[in-house]
Amino acid sequence: MTNSILSDLLMRDEKLFVLLNTILSNRIFDFLFPLITDVDSWIVPAGIAIWFFYRKEKKKALFILGLSILLVAITDPICVRILKPFFHRLRPCHPSMVIDQVHYLMGRKTSYSFPSAHAMNIFAQAALFSGFYPKRWGYFFGFACIIGFSRIYVGVHYPLDVFFGAIFGACCGWLLFIIGQKIIKRKPGIQNV
Repeated sequence: MTNSILSDLLMRDEKLFVLLNTILSNRIFDFLFPLITDVDSWIVPAGIAIWFFYRKEKKKALFILGLSILLVAITDPICVRILKPFFHRLRPCHPSMVIDQVHYLMGRKTSYSFPSAHAMNIFAQAALFSGFYPKRWGYFFGFACIIGFSRIYVGVHYPLDVFFGAIFGACCGWLLFIIGQKIIKRKPGIQNV
């Protein structure tokens, strides 16, 4: 019974993947989403954002950026070294997978798929920053959703990979925000946070 439910869920996930990967396919997205999903594309924009953030907020910025770096140092290894090997799900772009009509814009990959490390990391950041800047939560989670969707669009993740990566990541980000709030209460020098 449990096996048939899981098989049905994975089959529906594959169908949704094909739909999302193909229905919106166009030249503009084919150009943009590989850039959006590539971490290296964000080095310069992230550096500029960090510079502006630091100029405006000083100690608060350093504290939050420190938490942000710590968060990636936690979520990425948990995802890549523990969860992916445990679940052992092949990517839709794995060479042994043959799914008709799919666009593989990042080529074929042999690493595991579930959960998405990109989704886990970016949703963790969205939750962390939303905790400190609740009025801007829509921007943070909107950006995270674009990154998550890009993973499906370029053909490297199924929707459930992204969904559960987002859930795991958001929980980690929120937990670190709560810990950060407790640190702030004990360190009055990091006020205005």
